[in-house]
Amino acid sequence: PDEEILGKKMKDWLRFSACYWHTFRGKGLDPFGSPTINRPWDDESDSIENAVRRVDAAFEFFEKLGVEYYTFHDRDVAPEGESLAESNANLDVLSDHLLSLQKKTGIKLLWATQNLFSNPRYMNGGFTNPDVHVLAYAAAATKKVLEVNKKLGGLNVVFWGGREGYQSILNTDVKRECDNMAAVFRMVV
Repeated sequence: PDEEILGKKMKDWLRFSACYWHTFRGKGLDPFGSPTINRPWDDESDSIENAVRRVDAAFEFFEKLGVEYYTFHDRDVAPEGESLAESNANLDVLSDHLLSLQKKTGIKLLWATQNLFSNPRYMNGGFTNPDVHVLAYAAAATKKVLEVNKKLGGLNVVFWGGREGYQSILNTDVKRECDNMAAVFRMVV
């Protein structure tokens, strides 16, 4: 009985999940080489149709391996549009599809997060960006991911700051960056 209880606690505390980016979007490259992974279901386009194919392939993989949880960044599952509204609409379409597959398979979302690092707008961070327009865009993207995470029953939210902070102490105002980040976190709470 103690082993069974310990096993259940470990499973609850250390939930295994498949990370969508690494498993279905990463290309197996490094700064010195070319992509090494070919994904036959992925035509490399930023179309909704291709994004749906990726999600379908992911859930087929999850089911075959018995994966109970998955995680993603917003831009992993849905293409970025020409505007925030278009990006949000794309995410709505894909999150509807994700929800239908979750209901069909019983696979759950462990967490979602917002990608505040890939687009060049974030070269100086998202939450810590000195440009208020970029900071506002990052906050809006975060709000949308919180909504999608709730819709999909995500058990957690991650704030991964891939480009947050300063590149050099000589070209920034660290207090302003910290204040900006704190303001976003206060809005989230």
